Parts: sequence; structure tokens; C-alpha cells
Amino acid sequence: MRYLLTAGEAKALDEHAIQKVGFPGLVLMEKAAMTLASVLMEREDRRSGFLFVCGTGNNGGDGLAAARLLKQQGYRAAVLLVGDPERMSADAKTQMALAAACKVPAVQSDAVGSPVYDVIVDAMFGVGLNRAVSGVYETVICAVNAARKKVYAADIPSGIHGDNGSVMNVAVRADVTVTFGANKRGLILYPGCRYAGEVIVGDIGYPEVSYEAVENPAYYYEPDDLARIVPTRPPDGHKGTFGRVSVIGGSEGMSGAPLFSAQAAYAAGAGLVKVCSMMADREILLSALPEALFCSYDKAEEAVDQEALKEAVSWADCVVLGPGLGQSARAGNIVSYVLGHCDKPVVLDGDGITLCQAEMLKGRNNVILTPHPKEFSAISGKEIPRLKEDFLEEVRDFAERTGVIVAGKDARTVVSNGREIYVNVSGNSGMGTGGSGDVLTGVIAGFLAQGADVFTAAKAGVYVHGLAGDHGSRVYSEYSLTASGLIEGLKAVLGFSRPEGG
Repeated sequence: MRYLLTAGEAKALDEHAIQKVGFPGLVLMEKAAMTLASVLMEREDRRSGFLFVCGTGNNGGDGLAAARLLKQQGYRAAVLLVGDPERMSADAKTQMALAAACKVPAVQSDAVGSPVYDVIVDAMFGVGLNRAVSGVYETVICAVNAARKKVYAADIPSGIHGDNGSVMNVAVRADVTVTFGANKRGLILYPGCRYAGEVIVGDIGYPEVSYEAVENPAYYYEPDDLARIVPTRPPDGHKGTFGRVSVIGGSEGMSGAPLFSAQAAYAAGAGLVKVCSMMADREILLSALPEALFCSYDKAEEAVDQEALKEAVSWADCVVLGPGLGQSARAGNIVSYVLGHCDKPVVLDGDGITLCQAEMLKGRNNVILTPHPKEFSAISGKEIPRLKEDFLEEVRDFAERTGVIVAGKDARTVVSNGREIYVNVSGNSGMGTGGSGDVLTGVIAGFLAQGADVFTAAKAGVYVHGLAGDHGSRVYSEYSLTASGLIEGLKAVLGFSRPEGG
């Protein structure tokens, strides 16, 4: 697990280490510069020329110090100072003096396009930028992008908002970003992640007590977390041990959605899966998934067989509600009945969300909501552009107000229980395909059936779903990935080995 900080949280981390613990700011700056310089020396040819484009704040100080370190190691390094030298931070002034004393050349802005320099290091703005880039900074950023050279960014590409990843008029397009202490939201969220390139999180010596002082930061998972977040399977378990999932969904011509959910629940480890759908779809569902059990919710003339729904709910350890259900009056009655009579974990998706009102969810801490932006807009009452302005906080706010777990699906899916925020970094554009969301609901349900709590199941399900998509894109390409390919990817991703004793 890695922390994902806002600009304010990054500042708080730095200030705690300096003011509370007692680390001198120059020491942390020197450590950041050493981290940046180490990456450059490891990855770039010793014969390369390095141009450090530095601002007047502490981010510029990081760049100035790194330029000095490279020069001292025999590399060709020069600095371009952008901005008013009289407005430099105290630590940046010190680094400027040290660079000059060590004979690091200071050059003019035309050096950006000079063939003398093969690599550009952007250190103009840090994560605290909160205004549109203009003037000389805009000119230099455009020149850096036009130079078509290898570009590294220190902490964050200049011009990217540290909290939401937006472009503040213009921004540096980096090939690699070396960020310090912890990752930043703006490097993960779109469009910022497209400008960041490869992100390297460098340890610059912040003590653990300073990380602990940052209140409830967002976080994300990495592959090393997989064995910890996926339910453990006892070797003496059986189909009852691994839980029962009821998938309530499907309608005329929409048998694929509940089928994908059921298949994914099995692929995620559920012991038994029952599909409760229209009788007309029974043959299709069971021929595609003979391992499934089946019951029918429909009666003649749009009536609902409540006994069938009651049996499906009482039989299961968790319920998937909504995939392919449609938006008929009967579908609305099914959603109302299940939400009104089920005290077990419910994964509410697709038409189930559309047919639901926010008031129906109040206090339902057993519900996991998995809306895409249009569904989230409908149930929250907020327009999509407003939701996307700060998607993380909008997801957290809705979860806090209702009590449900929200897995807000977007280019970066965000999961919150109203307090914590998990941001998913797995997955790719190939997952924008029909049935992908149905697979996600099945994965989450499969983990719930095996005993995971609702928040852990939602986070783990989203992460594993994305890993399956990444595997599928390698096998089929992002153009050709389908929901069936995602399910195959699940089988590969979940074939990991736990460490001994895990």
C-alpha cells in the first residue's frame, strides 16, 4: 500500500519533519536532490548533457542541488533559472550559491533547444501550484515540450495541479517523474498521469512519525499487496466454506450481464453461485455456466415472484443486484424488495442503481454501490462535470452521507467508506467494454462470499479486476479485450502463491 497525498498533505508531511521532528529543510532538500540525481545517473548516458530548468521555490532548490551533484560526479550539467531571483526561497538561494561555488554553469532560455543538452530536468513548480501558468513560465514550458528531448520532472511536472491532476493552462510533458516521500494525487489522476510518465517514488528520509501525522491520506495498492487483500482459502475448505452468491438480474435480451457476474464470482473463489433471472433466460445461462444454480423471479404480466427472491436472498451469503435487470416496473419492484428484505452484503450495480434513490441507502452499511459517472450523477443529483472536478471527495462525501461503500467507476476508480479513500491504479482502456462492470460486481461478491468485509472486498475487487484487465490487454491488446477476456485474466491474476505462513 502506498500513500497518495494532496498538496496540503505533502506540505504537512514536510513541515512536521522540519518543525516537529527537527530535520533541517536543507537536509531534506539535499536528500531529494540525491534521489533525483541517482535516478538520472542510473538511467542516462554519462556523456549526456543535463539542463536543469529551475524555479525560485523549493522545487527549484531540489533541481539546483541535483545539478550540483551531477557536476561533482563529472557530468555535464547546467541550470536555467526561471523567475525573479529576488523572490527565491531561502533554501533555494542557498542551493543557488552552492551551485555557483561548484561552477555549475547558468544559462539562458535558448539553451532549452540547444543540442548541447540531451536531457531536461523540470524543477520549476512543486505540488503547491494553484494558479494558471503564464508569462515566462508558460514560454519555457512550451519550449521544453517543443524540444522533444528526454524530460524528467522533480516531484511533479510543472503546470499539473497536485490535487486533481488538471493542467493549469500548460504543463511539462515528462517521460519520468521522480516524486519525493510519497506519491501525489495529481500524478495518478487524469490528465496529470499522462504528463507524469513513469512515476518513481523516492524515499528522502521522512520519519514514520511524520507520515503518521498526516491525517487519513488516500492510498492505492501495488502487486505486493495482493496476498494480503485477497481472502485466504483454508486447505480443508469446501464449497460451503467459500460462500454462496446470489446474482439477481437479467431481463429479456439481457442475459449476458448476470452471466458475467456469476462467472466472475466463481473465478474469484465463491463456492456456489445462483442466478435469479427470467425463466426465458434459464437455458442460455445454464448452458454457458452449468456450474450455476438457477431460479426465476418472473411471473406472468410483469408480476414478481417474491418467494423466489426471498429464497435467493436467504440462501446466499451475499447478493449481486441489478446487472441487466432493465428499468421496468417489475425491475423496480425487485430492487425495492431486495433492499427492503436483505440484511446481507449487497453489491448494487447497473440498473439496480438507476432504480434506486439515495434515501433508500441511508444507513445501509452492508451495501456496495458501483456507479459509473452517469449512474453516480443520477443517484447523487450532481452533474457529471461537477462530480469530476474532485471525484475523490465526491465519492467520499456520498459514502459519508449515506453510509454505503461507494466504488465510483471512472478512469481511476475510487472506493470510499466515508472516511478512507482508495484510488485504483490498475487497469487500462481495454476495460471500457460491455460487461466489464458486471465482471467487477462478481469479483467483489466472490470475495464477500469468502468472508471479506464490505470495504476490503470492494477495494480488493476493484484492484484485482484492474489487474485482470492488465493481463488481458497483454494477451489480447487493449483494442480486443472483452468481458470474457477479463474473466480469463482473473484466473491468471489469482494464481499467485502466498508466502509461507500467509
